[in-house]
Amino acid sequence: MIKQRHIVTYLDSIQARLVSLRELQSATGEELSALLPSVLDRAFKGEL
Repeated sequence: MIKQRHIVTYLDSIQARLVSLRELQSATGEELSALLPSVLDRAFKGEL
């Protein structure tokens, strides 16, 4: 019984990390999407 609780606690911690990583991934994707037009503009102007 104690081992099962330990496993559940471990899996809960992994799930919490996964949720956190998904949130970070989403935020990073949004930031990259916002930066892309600026980067492309500079690239076409020969500034990169």
